[in-house]
Amino acid sequence: MELSQANIIITGAASGFGKAMSLFFAGEGAGVFALDINEAALAQLKAEQPSIQTFLCDVTDNETVEKAIDEVYEANPSVNVLINNAGIMKNAPLVNLLSRPDSRHAVELWDQVVQVNQNAVFYMTRSVTNKMIRNRNKGVIINISSIAARGNAGQTAYAATKAAVEAMSKVWAKELGGFGIRSVSIAPGFMNTLGTHDALEEKMLANWIDKTPLKRTGEISEVVLAAKFAIENDFFNGETLNVNGGLVI
Repeated sequence: MELSQANIIITGAASGFGKAMSLFFAGEGAGVFALDINEAALAQLKAEQPSIQTFLCDVTDNETVEKAIDEVYEANPSVNVLINNAGIMKNAPLVNLLSRPDSRHAVELWDQVVQVNQNAVFYMTRSVTNKMIRNRNKGVIINISSIAARGNAGQTAYAATKAAVEAMSKVWAKELGGFGIRSVSIAPGFMNTLGTHDALEEKMLANWIDKTPLKRTGEISEVVLAAKFAIENDFFNGETLNVNGGLVI
């Protein structure tokens, strides 16, 4: 698919990977429909690139998702790309003996991460692909995963949800291929983002950089280029595109 023919929904579109993808694809002539829960950040995105259409949406609430997707397709029935980018990274060991009064991984933290990283991907994709099939729009679903999907100590919830995202991508590739809809994942490694620096102590991040063959973190632009590849290559389906500098957990 040529970018000029792409009409793209991006979740978590007002910051990080999502904002970078929104601005890049809009600049390449694609239609961009930006969804985010942060109204002020959406307004800033719109100010930077007026061609982007913005929609306030809590992707963890299915009713809100359904309403937002109806509004998107009313604006443009030809939407043919979904990028499930919204996500959160939280660290916690399964058991932390230094934690009081309860040393176990918090159930509330588990639920929060599952809601944002896994349930939201399901809600968005079930709604969008239904529209795509009914409108006979061939296209692609791109799910942002993580190197942590392979299992990273201290990230039970995050790793589990990203592994689930990759599994769902493979299932959907098999189910939707007959409709001309591809489904893929992109799994960044340790990236130079605010989220990475907030989630990891600098000493720990330096250790991961040292283990990375390229001896650096990745840049947001490199994930954007991976998404560009996933859109443009019509035979790339059911696979995970790893963007990790050669690092294997």
